[in-house]
Amino acid sequence: MNIRRVVVTGLGVVSPFGIGKDIFWENLKEGRSASKLINSFDASQLPVRFYANCPLDDLELEKYVEEKKSTKTMSRSAKFAMIAAQEAFGESGLDVDTIDPCKFGTSLGAGGLGLWDLEYSDNFLELALDTQSKSSGNEIHFTDVWNNMMQNLHPLTPLKALPNITTAHLAIKFSAQGNCQTITTACTSSAQAIGEAYRQIKHGYADIIIAGGSDSMTNPNGIVAFSLLGVLSRNNDEYSSAIRPFDKRRDGFMIGEGSAIMILEEYEHCKRRGAQPYAEVIGYCSTNDAFRLTDEEPQARGARYSMASALREAEIAPGKVDYVNAHGTGTPMNDKTETHALKSVFGEDAYSVPVSSTKSMIGHLVAAAGCVELAACLMTLKHQIIPPTINYECPDEECDLDYVSNVARDGNLNIIQSNSFGFGGQNVCLIIKKI
Repeated sequence: MNIRRVVVTGLGVVSPFGIGKDIFWENLKEGRSASKLINSFDASQLPVRFYANCPLDDLELEKYVEEKKSTKTMSRSAKFAMIAAQEAFGESGLDVDTIDPCKFGTSLGAGGLGLWDLEYSDNFLELALDTQSKSSGNEIHFTDVWNNMMQNLHPLTPLKALPNITTAHLAIKFSAQGNCQTITTACTSSAQAIGEAYRQIKHGYADIIIAGGSDSMTNPNGIVAFSLLGVLSRNNDEYSSAIRPFDKRRDGFMIGEGSAIMILEEYEHCKRRGAQPYAEVIGYCSTNDAFRLTDEEPQARGARYSMASALREAEIAPGKVDYVNAHGTGTPMNDKTETHALKSVFGEDAYSVPVSSTKSMIGHLVAAAGCVELAACLMTLKHQIIPPTINYECPDEECDLDYVSNVARDGNLNIIQSNSFGFGGQNVCLIIKKI
């Protein structure tokens, strides 16, 4: 089978900074934090009271969705993805009428169930309380709650919970009749979705794929769930500077939300229509630690293998990488393990390669983390500016690389690596190249 080149020809972003890739990039390069105190629900009794949410509520988001009727079956994260996809497809210059629909696919990473959007959580609670108030006794039965829900919720509401509903919406919107896949592998979901899309085009199964991901866990369910896992920073008093990847004071990450969608296209197809790509995707690998669900394997074997294999596929020596966008969550374990993995793969070159964590600014977008961070890499390559790791003040002897502390840096960038690691032992590495 003929091995083909794969490029990115369109990019759209919805982030904690707002709608659009330009506002996303402007804030990243200026080193601004999207952290804010939770204001969409009462978090006064929770151990974590800050997040990085998109500054638009669901009704405001719907104004940006071109197909208004489709919003009835869209979760908050699905709306993010549709808005980002509209930006990406528009920028790509593609015309659906000139695309072979069967060689046009979709590949998205998905995470939290849409039924736990804030709107649904409020409705569920109201219906449960309403059922209890109507109960003749002291006990409340879930059968009564479900019956009340059946009578009061829109019949299409359950569709919001389907993991593949976002991917399906994009396929319908853009008439993409090729392979339609949804990947749910925790924090690596969208990075893996992009990698698998790259492989499909590389090996001839598709010409164009809408790839990326979306997630929204900035609701009570998400905050409580990650608080129980003990991975969120609880530094509420210093919320604007609490997220400190690779810093000795780090104590966890911040939940964010958003989406990044990119158009992946076969290079010759792109060339024939005169499009100007952002970059070429040249390497990808996905592995699993097969160790524990929440802990990373201490020697980082899976992370090391994913990086080394992606570099081999790209035919790039580690020392030729000009910048690494780290997974960099800000948890004590992750940052130490990732630093160890980078030093194991890069050797002495690890000390001369700039590494930064954009999670220090936008938080952890869970299933959307990988795609939004790759979007940052694409903008880094386009503008030749490396975004910083903000809030870095106290060096850790176990994290001793160049983390581009606090201020963006100009660079002569050609090759960029993006790391994504996740619960369940998932590891993904993507390599892109200037073209």
